This record gives sequence, C-alpha cells and structure tokens, in this order.
Amino acid sequence: MMRALYKAFFAVLAGIMVSAGAFAQTRFGGIVTVDKTVHDWGDVTVKDGPLSCSFSVTNISDGPVMIRTVASSCGCTGVKWTREQIAPGQSGTIEATYSNDEGPYAFDKTLTVSFVGARKPLILHLRGVVHPKKMPLKDTYTVQFGQIGFREAEMKVGNLSQGEQKSSQVRVANVGKKEITVSFEDVSPFLSFTPAELTIAGNSTAMLGVTVTADRSLWGRNLYYATPLVNGVRQDGRVSFAAVTRENFDSWSEAQLASAPSAEYDGSFAADPVQAGSPIKASFRIANSGKTPLTIYKMDFNGTNIAVLRSATSIKAGAKAVYEFEMETTGMKPDGDNLGIITLYTNDPRHSLIHLYIDVIIL
Repeated sequence: MMRALYKAFFAVLAGIMVSAGAFAQTRFGGIVTVDKTVHDWGDVTVKDGPLSCSFSVTNISDGPVMIRTVASSCGCTGVKWTREQIAPGQSGTIEATYSNDEGPYAFDKTLTVSFVGARKPLILHLRGVVHPKKMPLKDTYTVQFGQIGFREAEMKVGNLSQGEQKSSQVRVANVGKKEITVSFEDVSPFLSFTPAELTIAGNSTAMLGVTVTADRSLWGRNLYYATPLVNGVRQDGRVSFAAVTRENFDSWSEAQLASAPSAEYDGSFAADPVQAGSPIKASFRIANSGKTPLTIYKMDFNGTNIAVLRSATSIKAGAKAVYEFEMETTGMKPDGDNLGIITLYTNDPRHSLIHLYIDVIIL
C-alpha cells in the first residue's frame, strides 16, 4: 500500500515538473528570458468577454533590469507590468487584457516591451480567433494529418537575431474522439519541440512549444520542417515553421559601432508602364560610406518572379555596387498589388535589413 502511494506521489510530482518546464524560454538581449512570446487563446466566441493572460520575465543578467514601458498596438488591449527593478535571478510579470469587443475575426495584437539600457524592444503577440458561436474543431483546424489538425500548413515562429533562440506556441487540435499522442520525426536542424510527445484528449486542443535556434549558416527567411506522428504512426505530409534571422548587434562595443559599415541607397525603382507578360529590369546602387566592408548575407524576395542579374556579397568601405533584377509580370493585373520587394540582410547596424522596391504599373 505504502509503495503504491509513493509511486502515485512521484508520478504526480513528475507530471508537475514536466508541465512546469514544458515550454522553452526565449532569451532576449542577454538580459532576460521570457516564458513565451505568443499567447494564443485559440477559438473563442464574442460572448466570452475580455480575455486576459500574463508573461513572465526573468532577469538572467548580473545587474538589475527594469521594464521601461509596454505599449499595445491598439486601444483594445490594456497592459500592466512590474514597475520595480527586477533583481538578478528574479522575475517580473506583464499582464494583458484584450477587450474582445471588435466582433468575430482573427486577431494578432502586439505588445512592445522596452527595457532600460536595451537597444531594441521585445515584441510579444496576443492571438486568437473570435467566432460568432462555438465551431467544431474540424472546421477551424483544417490542415489535418489523421486525427491532428493545424490552422495553417506554414506557421510563423517570428524574428530572431544570431546567437538567440525564438520560441513560440502552436495550438494543435485532436479532431477525433480518442486521446492521441503527437510527436515528430525528420525534424529540420535548429528546430525543436516541447514536449517531445504531446498528449491531446479527444475533441480538444493543446499547446505545442516550438523553438528555432539561430545559426550563422541560415539568414533571412527560412522554413523548418517536421513530419507528424500520431501514436507513433507516421502521417503523410509535413508541417513547416517560418522564422526570419538577422544580425545581432547587442554585444557590439562603441568602437565597433563607430567603425561599422553604413549603407547608402535609394530603395525605390519606378518602372515604365508595361503590358502584362513583359519583363522589367530594375537597377539599384548601394554605397558603403562606413569604415569596414558591408556584407550581404542573403537576399529574400516577396515572390518567385524576381531573378538576380547582378549582385555583390560584399562592398568595401568607400565603394559602391550595382544590383540588377529582372521581374516577370505574367499574370499581373492593372489594379493588382504588383510591387516587387527584395530584402537584403546585412552587417550594417543601421540597416540590418535593406528593402528594395520595384514599383510596377500594368497597362
């Protein structure tokens, strides 16, 4: 009898420990970790009223940390936060309440958190889908692999800097009646999940922790893949997670910043009006007015219809480089959104992302 009680006690204790550490924390700026960067309420109804959540911020630095401000992206979200200094090893909280009075729609609100002494803010997300009434899971989690469902085939993890990890949470649905355990195989490098095995009751949802670790072999927007398993059985197809990685300047000294590269450029190219199907050639000139070489780690495009004709991966201090592109216009319409966007990821602290725009007018 006593042995059975001990086994039950330790089983409960182990469950608590797994639950408490189930989701990886996100490191920010070398000063804090946050227990999550996204709070997803999932499916709610207009009758549910205001929705509240909290984020825990832990000081991992050697000195006190203070939250300067927390700004909401709209007046529909109220915020409170720890106003006192947070000692090393201690935690503070950020509390948010979404009014849920804007009618049925999918929302993604942001909280911009500024810390005293930090060069950049921490961005937190509040997400959910408001329905007029309760909906069946199979109708809202439409990307399905057997009994499991996701809202999208490609899920956003967010932006991260080199040397950091970015963690997010994805709500996973069990659209069947029986309990299942979800795991993954053929997982891309630098992608991980917590817990490794997620148990979901029938006709319910659960949160899956997703973490992407930055690596200097990967820049810009990248997709990370995994194949789901249900009760150990491999499912057809795979899910993908998108993350954008840029350079990290948090540890740069004043001397490094003073001698950094500096990109000078005109980011807009206005093409002459053309008929749909006629290719457009666009040219941009980028100069480096800084003191060290400007490195272009990667180029991303907002479509597959842009080809690179001429480019450079490095521009010496005081030098210039020409970037030429050809944009295919087949299928474009006069009243369509025909803007081509090229994004360059660089080692310029002022322009870690350079956006080049090709403005197309279709006759």
